[in-house]
Amino acid sequence: MKKRPLQILVVSLLAILIVGGIFLNNKYAKVAMSETNNSSEIQADKTADSAGKTSNTDVKKEKSAEKEKTKLKKEETKSSKVKEKATKETIESNKDKQIKNNEKTKQEKSQVAKNEKINEQQTIDNSNKTTVKGEATKSGETPVPHPNKSSAKQPNTQPNKGTVKPSSQPSKPSNPSKPTPENKPQPEAKKEITLSIRGTVANSSTYFISPQKVTIKEGESVMDVLGDFCRDNGIQVGIRNGNYVAGINNLYEFDKGSESGWLYRVNGVFPSYGAAQYTLKVGDTIEWMYTEDLGHDVGAPQG
Repeated sequence: MKKRPLQILVVSLLAILIVGGIFLNNKYAKVAMSETNNSSEIQADKTADSAGKTSNTDVKKEKSAEKEKTKLKKEETKSSKVKEKATKETIESNKDKQIKNNEKTKQEKSQVAKNEKINEQQTIDNSNKTTVKGEATKSGETPVPHPNKSSAKQPNTQPNKGTVKPSSQPSKPSNPSKPTPENKPQPEAKKEITLSIRGTVANSSTYFISPQKVTIKEGESVMDVLGDFCRDNGIQVGIRNGNYVAGINNLYEFDKGSESGWLYRVNGVFPSYGAAQYTLKVGDTIEWMYTEDLGHDVGAPQG
C-alpha cells in the first residue's frame, strides 16, 4: 500500500516536468523567432540602404559623364571655329597675294606696251624725217648759199702789172638763188578724244554720258581723263588703288550680281591691263560700260 502513493507522486512529478518543459520550449521558440525576424528586417533595411546608395552613385556618375560630354562638345565647337577662322584668313591672304601678283603683271605688261609704243613712235618719227628729206631733194630746192661763199666769181679790182687784155667772151651772170618760202605758223590742232559712259544693259541701257568730245593733255591716261571729267561735271566716281574703277554714278561692282562691274574699251578694243596704264592719243574713242556677266553681255573677249 505504501508503494502506490510513491508511484503516483513520481508520475505526477514527471508529468509536471514534461508540461513545464513543453511550456519553456514554446516560450524560447517564440523569442528565437522574434529575434530572427528582427535580424531579417535589419538585414533587409541594410540591403535597401545599400541599394539606394548604389543608385545615387550611378546617378552621380551619369551626371558627371553628361557634363564631360557637353564639355567635349564645347571644346570641339571651339576648335572647329578656330580652324574655320584660320582657313578663312589663309584664303584671304592667298587672295591678296594673287591680286598683288596680278597688279604686278599688269604693270609689267603696261610698261612693256609703253616701251613698244615709244619705239614705234621713234621709228615713225625717223621715217617721217627721212621722207621729208627725200621730198625736199626731189623737189629741186637749192639750199641757201653761205654768205661767206659766193657762187659767182668776183672780178679782180686790183690792176695787174703791165697791160690788161680784155676778155673776148663776156662772163655769164651767176644764177640767183631761189628765195625760200617763209614758214607761216599754222594753228595747232585741238587734242581731243571721244568719251562715253553707259550703265547696265538690262536696267539702264541709256548712257550716263553720251559720246562727246573731251580735251586731253599730252601723256594722260584713260583713268586721268575719267577722273577729271567726272570731277568737272559733278559725277560720282569710285577709284580704288588709283588703278581700278569700282563705281561710277553710284553704280558699283557686284550691285547687279557677283559677276558685275565696270569695263572700258578704246577704239573698239578691250585692253587687258588697267586704265591707268593706257596712254591716250588724239582721236581715241573711250567707252566705259557696266557688265553683269563678266563681259559676255558687252562683247568683251575676256568675259
